[in-house]
Amino acid sequence: MIEVYDDFFDENIRQEIFDRLIKPHWGISGGDSSKPEIFWHYDGLEGSNHSGYFSEYLYKKICNKLDREFKGIERIYANGQTAGQCGTPHTDDGDLTFLYYPVPEWNVTWQGHLIFPKEERIIECKSNRAVLFDGSVDHYADAPSRFFNGLRISLAYKLWKK
Repeated sequence: MIEVYDDFFDENIRQEIFDRLIKPHWGISGGDSSKPEIFWHYDGLEGSNHSGYFSEYLYKKICNKLDREFKGIERIYANGQTAGQCGTPHTDDGDLTFLYYPVPEWNVTWQGHLIFPKEERIIECKSNRAVLFDGSVDHYADAPSRFFNGLRISLAYKLWKK
């Protein structure tokens, strides 16, 4: 199961998410330390220092927009990649992964797409796009190209099915 939703949030919410995530709370802690992948990570978005924005307010909006209920949230975090930082195929914790791209704009030539190798499917990174998929499906984020000088951000919710 791989579902793609374009124009997921209204522009004010997309901008609020981006503004909250672009702040300097990033660390080079993402990826599997046993593999050659290292990328930017912003953990603990379900925590109290965000006043429930991600774990309550945004989570309710996601459930309403998807017209689904979930048993709960395993965790919420953001990944960030700069040019050349490519992920490796992996599966996720939780039953489902909700991935959202809050970037203001994205040019397809900047790459950084979500890749499902066994399904031979590529989901282009795109501003305000959301992807919901089974966490047990192998996937990875392709590196942004050297022509992109920013941080490719994806917001991830690891969810439990009801």
